[in-house]
Amino acid sequence: MNRLGICAFALVVGGVLITGKAAAQSDLLMKMAGNERTAREHRALFSYSSKERSPRTGGHLWDEAVVETPDGVLRRLIAIDDKPLSESQRASEEQRIQKILNDPDAFRKTNLAQESDETNAIKLLALLPKAFILMPDGEQDGCTRVAFTPNPAFVPSSYEERVMTVLAGTVSVKEPENRLCNVDAKVTRQVDFGFGILGRLNSGGHVELTRTQVRGDNWKTSHMSVHIDGRILLLKNLSREQDANRSNIKVLDKPVSLAAATQLTRP
Repeated sequence: MNRLGICAFALVVGGVLITGKAAAQSDLLMKMAGNERTAREHRALFSYSSKERSPRTGGHLWDEAVVETPDGVLRRLIAIDDKPLSESQRASEEQRIQKILNDPDAFRKTNLAQESDETNAIKLLALLPKAFILMPDGEQDGCTRVAFTPNPAFVPSSYEERVMTVLAGTVSVKEPENRLCNVDAKVTRQVDFGFGILGRLNSGGHVELTRTQVRGDNWKTSHMSVHIDGRILLLKNLSREQDANRSNIKVLDKPVSLAAATQLTRP
């Protein structure tokens, strides 16, 4: 997950932490956010199969075998648009992975940047307690669902918090584990930064993320859909188009090296 995806996820999940009339829902979501933060700090490593369509894949559907390592996430391309790689494509993929093995420092630096983004995103969970009004919304796939709408009393103090003021949707939590099942949010209206001169987030954007219990208290994102259009001048591009699904998710019994991950991703 890159910076915007992580930011979108953190804004949505962190933003629904609110006290008020929906005290029970607020308490549930605060417990969930705390558990997700703890899990992030002590997270397990996984292997899985991934299907993704995004700018990274050039708009094509990529099937990848993925293994998480302490140095980062190693991916091996298996198929493009449901077609297995040709011999020349497999050779190119082997060369790409070999470059990672030959220069692991560069790979670690890329991963470290991503880790920093995720760490900062998790911190947002405790910083945004008044952004939304909560309402019970039944159940979804055995999880308690809570609807959230912007809290008009919330006064944003940053660009990220401004984004939160226009999100509305639902968040589902698995009880009694108090873990995130699903979050589904839409950008309800346009947001202008500096009267539109500094940037703009267009309305109609959508973020959905589903988490799956893999083993014990280990949960993993199994589905992510992010479609956001916007930009903050001189700071960052807010636009994001990504659809990803993960299957055959397994918890690694112990950390593996990049070399070992290379072998594990072979068909």
